[in-house]
Amino acid sequence: MEDKYLKITTPLGIAKWPWLTKADTKFDANGVFKTDLLLSSSDTKSIASQIKAFYEKHFPNSKGRMPYKKDVDDTGKETGNYIFKFKTKNKPAVFDASGKPMKDINVFGGSKIKVSATAAPYSAAGNKGVTLYLNAVQVIELVTGDTGSSTSFGFNAEDGYTHEAGETESVEENTESSADDF
Repeated sequence: MEDKYLKITTPLGIAKWPWLTKADTKFDANGVFKTDLLLSSSDTKSIASQIKAFYEKHFPNSKGRMPYKKDVDDTGKETGNYIFKFKTKNKPAVFDASGKPMKDINVFGGSKIKVSATAAPYSAAGNKGVTLYLNAVQVIELVTGDTGSSTSFGFNAEDGYTHEAGETESVEENTESSADDF
């Protein structure tokens, strides 16, 4: 077979459950970098047709698993969108909209991204299909989480005490009681 792999770049979509800077080790101790990508029905057509043609080339006249499925809402109703699944053992490259590499940035779900991937056929234990291996991501609109900063709790900077790194807090216990305390 002349084309064992197919390189694809997706249209702009919405990241769902991305693990791009740190591997997910929940089901694999070695870790897996991954993301799901939500694409509109119209954006799905071109990429899905490429993947289907690639599958047919490797497994003619055979049914198999595709790396995408219809998206459903919380009630189980189809949304008209599709979810594509990408994964890899190797840390993917992450770029900003201008193509500049991004380092140490957590890309959260809801970010608008494009994905570069390699489609590969598989046939194992009677199952046939196509896997999309994640190569790189281009972040067009970044969504990050606010992980416990004071502003995430609704606080603004105020005049007053400022904590210096290395200071320890000590509280002296007053064991004496007086009638005025009650």
